[in-house]
Amino acid sequence: MSKDENTRGGLDRRGFLKGMATAAAAGSVGMPAAALADDHGRGRGRGLRGNPKRLEAPPRLHGHGERFWRDVRRAFALPRDYIHMNTGTTGSQPEFSLNNLAVYNLYKSQDPRDWRANLNADFPDLFPFLDGAAIYARQQQVADAFNADREEILLSYNTTDACNLIFAGTPWKPGDRIITTSFEHPALAGPIAWARDYHGVDVRVVDMPSIVDQTLAVQDVLGWFEPHLAHYLGPDNKQYLAFSEIFYKNGLRMPVEQLCALGRSYGAFSIVDSAHGWGMLPIDCHAYGADFIAGAGHKWLCGGPGTGICYVRKVDADIFPLPPFAVGNFFLYGNLFEEPSSFYESRAWPPNIYMQFRGELNRPAVFAMTDSLAFFTQIGLTDIYDRGVALGAHLKGLIASQWSPAALWVDPGDPAFATALTAFNPFQGKDDPSMYATLHDAISQIVDELAAETPKVYIRYVTWRSSSAAPADDRIGFRVSTHGVYNDFDDVDYVFSRLVDRVNAIGLPTLS
Repeated sequence: MSKDENTRGGLDRRGFLKGMATAAAAGSVGMPAAALADDHGRGRGRGLRGNPKRLEAPPRLHGHGERFWRDVRRAFALPRDYIHMNTGTTGSQPEFSLNNLAVYNLYKSQDPRDWRANLNADFPDLFPFLDGAAIYARQQQVADAFNADREEILLSYNTTDACNLIFAGTPWKPGDRIITTSFEHPALAGPIAWARDYHGVDVRVVDMPSIVDQTLAVQDVLGWFEPHLAHYLGPDNKQYLAFSEIFYKNGLRMPVEQLCALGRSYGAFSIVDSAHGWGMLPIDCHAYGADFIAGAGHKWLCGGPGTGICYVRKVDADIFPLPPFAVGNFFLYGNLFEEPSSFYESRAWPPNIYMQFRGELNRPAVFAMTDSLAFFTQIGLTDIYDRGVALGAHLKGLIASQWSPAALWVDPGDPAFATALTAFNPFQGKDDPSMYATLHDAISQIVDELAAETPKVYIRYVTWRSSSAAPADDRIGFRVSTHGVYNDFDDVDYVFSRLVDRVNAIGLPTLS
């Protein structure tokens, strides 16, 4: 039996999706119920060639165990001969969400003035309004899913966009401090360097270890940051912790709640890059205690390109002050006929309005992203996380058995550090900088070869510096994303077998 026949069971995905359009999922704001247009449609709902267009609710799921997850998998547009294990770069959007994106754009093009009201009139349960606006309903949906207040949520374009907003609005001055790590993505590292270069901010970098074994404890991580937090800070200066919740280099998860609490104990604010958080993790914004959380909608949330979620803390100001923030870089700040503007040096404004509305927003895209979120919340965010981690743990077990545990860059024992990303290097010399170029050539070749096979296997490789003192990247590894919504254990077994064959064919000595 072929890989395709074994994992997909020969079921007609398109036939499944055709019936899926009548599915219902009753719930709160943003969790659509069955209120679909009939096959004749309405005037505003007709396609460009007269075909009926309608919004779709997330599919109703049945069964238990692997049967349940097979039903989840069929909701996605991925073809049967494609194994997508690079969600850490970009996810695959569910077909019903893609359909809804087309409908949103069609309504917008047919009636640019009233398209949202028209959608709400035609599909009141699938396109809810809150306080007179569709975007408020979607912000409330995100807030409900991730334990935030609606006014703390803005729908952004991606992690980079949110980080830029956060740094542009923060009134940096010489002597301020940012404590960060050596493993940050350019989305966060770039703005940090900008604050250093243009505003005289002191940047302190925590060197992340390349190898993380099962002895790592949360207290160890806190110990990496505390000496920098405790260092003398001028009385008129402020300091920030700015770090990734999950490092894209190796998949290690940071203990956000404990780090933010530690930062608060030293008067530090926190900026969390959670590009891999929304959709992978059951994030609890208020429990985290973070001041800002920037994240992507197109990765693990499978919301489509150019989408993201940004959290800006407003709660607990009486316990810990809100970070200073100048809304002056947004067009709702004020006007030229009032000096100073009413929001000068003020935090008396809700982020979901004053940071959200900053020019023409791609509302169809962010609405489709929250449709994907409706599907994920129906499945269960914790269940998705647990399954993705279980798939990753299965892969890690195969790697350790084939090439020894030393092949894994990250293999933590404490589940607090676990994610659905696996980074490894099976070759001897993986810790030797002089072998970096050779291993880079080998690993990049294998990644390209897997993408040329049938079924197509999409994974990636990552590189990093072993320390801040290293002149350039000198470590490399495969990085495999195991998303619970469209990967399964058969996928993991198959991809691993192909990796073994390709690694052996390279001819370099491997670990054992």
